[in-house]
Amino acid sequence: MKKLLLSVAAILISSTAFSQTWNTQNSGFSTASRGISGMEVYDANTVWAFAYDGGTSTNNVQEFTKTSNGGTTWTTGTINIGNPALHITNISGISSTTAWAAAFDNTDGLGGVWKTTNGGSTWVNQLTLTTAGESWTNYVHFFDANNGIIGGDPENGEFEIYTTANGGSTWTRVPAANLPDPLASEYGYNSGYYAVGNNIFFYTGKGRIYKSTDKGLTWTIAFTGSTYSLTDFGGTTVGGDMAWSDASRGFVIKKNYTGTTPTALALYRTTDGGTTWSSVTYTGITAANNISDITYVPGTNILVATSSSQTTGGSWKSIDNGTTWTAIDTGVQHLAVRCSDANTCYSGGFNTSATVGGMFKTSGSLGTNDAISIKDKSLSIYPNPTKGEINIKTDKKVKSSTVFDLSGKVLLQSSSEKVNISSFTKGSYLLKVEFADGSTKTEKIIKD
Repeated sequence: MKKLLLSVAAILISSTAFSQTWNTQNSGFSTASRGISGMEVYDANTVWAFAYDGGTSTNNVQEFTKTSNGGTTWTTGTINIGNPALHITNISGISSTTAWAAAFDNTDGLGGVWKTTNGGSTWVNQLTLTTAGESWTNYVHFFDANNGIIGGDPENGEFEIYTTANGGSTWTRVPAANLPDPLASEYGYNSGYYAVGNNIFFYTGKGRIYKSTDKGLTWTIAFTGSTYSLTDFGGTTVGGDMAWSDASRGFVIKKNYTGTTPTALALYRTTDGGTTWSSVTYTGITAANNISDITYVPGTNILVATSSSQTTGGSWKSIDNGTTWTAIDTGVQHLAVRCSDANTCYSGGFNTSATVGGMFKTSGSLGTNDAISIKDKSLSIYPNPTKGEINIKTDKKVKSSTVFDLSGKVLLQSSSEKVNISSFTKGSYLLKVEFADGSTKTEKIIKD
């Protein structure tokens, strides 16, 4: 039977040592010791998460919490998909009203995807996987209101992956020719994926990472774990996790275990989309910290790692792409973590009641000196400062350009090599350029 990735912490402990770098928020679950099993941060204000029972981890929970105002309030509900025995593998939301949840059967896999358009009051099935013993719903992700992806295990010799361009009304299976063949007995993991921009990645029980830069339409292999003795991302003696800043910058952690005790920690990174990986000589974290989740601030070299350990739990940040780590807090159980920008990260925890705890949000910047990518000589943005029009000169093909404010809110999008911010107020903004090869560059621009 396929192995599941389960949360390793199941007991609520005190958070009195919590650092001022995080603010505690109330997840809103009425039952105490609800842990955040996973979350997606769509933007600085919009987050959907789903729960598990931190008191008795074998209990099956179909519950969500969401915010559309940056965590000022969290609203909970039931993911009523018509079968209380199905396990939720992840949830992906794009607004206060619209989200998708994926679920599976613990014995036969199967499962499928359900959508809500009324804030979680009702859920409608959009796709069901049907080949018992092979089909297994691992994740659903929506890049926007229309474009989404469902990922499953190999079925009929190929990973079972479907995409949609109409919000899930119809789905098309990704052709075998667009997918590297699975290895013998290779499978994915429940919620074992990572998405940023138009890029999505999933890891496998053979230590490999599949990568797509076009919303799941075509795939390559971005990491071969056997090269680094990471033979299984969810194994009992060796396991790992991944994070991606964009199509080019990726990070992998490898953990070795003796029983449940972590004995070694290795870090690897790529800056060329997985063509080459290098081992990282790092300081500030150890194997004993037992890192359980890791994330990038999108488009930067800033990483955040969390641990749910009851004894060595906490959170750490790195602003130099994983070389140097600094503790944000210690002695606190942190679960899933995701960021929208350098000023906005969310981390799951455990609640003690509907009005006490369960979620954390960063207070202040994690490292603004590295929030902007290092300027690339192949990219020229001028004039800067500007009174309006900005030209993008590069030797690569530009796929899109996006202007953000410093909080990460999207203000303007363009498919040309010119953007016009003449209507903007004076101040500083971020311009992110995405190239046809999947790489991105972000630079600070100033409106005069």
